Amino acid sequence: MKKKVKPYIKYILLFFYFLFCLIISYSILRNDTFVNYGFSYAIRNGEIPYKDFNLVIPPFSPFLYSLFLIFNKSILSYYIAQAFLLTLFSAFIFKILGENKGFLFLLIMCLPFPISFASTIFPGYNFLAFFLLIILIYLEKEKKDDRLIGIILGLCFCTKQTIGIAFLLSNIYYLITNKKKFFKRISFFFIPIFLLVLYLICTKSLYSFIDLCFLGLLDFGSTNSYKDPFYLVILIIFLIICLLKIKNNKTNIINYYILGFLFMTLPIIDFYHTSYFALGVILLILLDFNLVREIKIHAFLFMIFISGLYLGVEFKYIDNMKICNFPNFPYLIYSNSYYIRLKKVNNYTQKLNKDVIFLVRGAENYLFKIMNNERLTYFDLPNYGNYGYNGVEKILNKVKHQQGYFVLDSTLYGPNPPTQQYIVELSTYIRNNSQKIKTIDNFEIYLKE
Repeated sequence: MKKKVKPYIKYILLFFYFLFCLIISYSILRNDTFVNYGFSYAIRNGEIPYKDFNLVIPPFSPFLYSLFLIFNKSILSYYIAQAFLLTLFSAFIFKILGENKGFLFLLIMCLPFPISFASTIFPGYNFLAFFLLIILIYLEKEKKDDRLIGIILGLCFCTKQTIGIAFLLSNIYYLITNKKKFFKRISFFFIPIFLLVLYLICTKSLYSFIDLCFLGLLDFGSTNSYKDPFYLVILIIFLIICLLKIKNNKTNIINYYILGFLFMTLPIIDFYHTSYFALGVILLILLDFNLVREIKIHAFLFMIFISGLYLGVEFKYIDNMKICNFPNFPYLIYSNSYYIRLKKVNNYTQKLNKDVIFLVRGAENYLFKIMNNERLTYFDLPNYGNYGYNGVEKILNKVKHQQGYFVLDSTLYGPNPPTQQYIVELSTYIRNNSQKIKTIDNFEIYLKE
């Protein structure tokens, strides 16, 4: 009886541990979580991606997460969905590595320093692409049906197009001499893609999808290129390890999947994207690594310790952090000053008698819109590369024909902007063609008539 109960206890503990990490422990590392949540929130409310709001990846991830928001659209439901997926992810890790090495992998995944692996646990299309990679590794390792592998490859494309293409190329290279095996995979690869195209045709969003997700990559790559020096070195180190693995074993397709996952880091080489590729290479290392002692209990206890330690650092040293609550956004950890600033801006803009368009950081735009149960629009994610081919001109034309109030963030167009992704031309146009009516700290409200 005990043997049957133990696995359930393990997964229940992991579920609540991951949920605690998502909501509390690593909240400072949440990165693009609000934006990813916003995609699913919009779909849950009946909005059509590419048509009603801008999205630069295929829609499988936001559609999957939106299923968990059917009964409650709070971000808490989004975190519960991610905790469930992380628990399922852990089960596949245990099947691939065994429990001993599996817990070691999860421990590494929860480390915030010196490499920010902990950022990889947050929900969104990057995590889902990584999860599908893990499923592929399991299927290849266990020599499962090629038709099932083909469907997972198709879902990879429907999650992140560059990763799906990289995995397909890996299969073409690896299976070029085994035509029967390859054609079985490629035929089932197109099943999810056929369903995606059918959805796009039915919603009259096929052209917008091609423009945003493919033609727009030209703009995205040229304007969003960023290389953090530390993580560039980390990327090179893990790339060398991956290439050495391929050199030592050229017949293992798993090695080529990991190499293809390098596209996760391009063109933005930072802590978030590089950590995914590095974790994939660590999985390769652990596959060939023999542990001489049982460490799974110690690894799980250390996971709890480091997440608790990081939480303590957040509250003690980062500008008087506190747990804040907004509608649809419970249990946010912010500094008291930032919380007060957000409330002031929201209270002021809610009293205005015309449309209010937020042109600040994408995550903040989504926060303001969703806390007030409003629909998302093309204005809410004003980043370079997010509007298709020649996207800056397209979104500027939309702004030129839009009247109402615009909220800007003065730090985003200052001499040292904190992000290179924000479309500065939008702020410049609003400032030159509108009347400033209010300033709340770094937020500026303009009226355009």
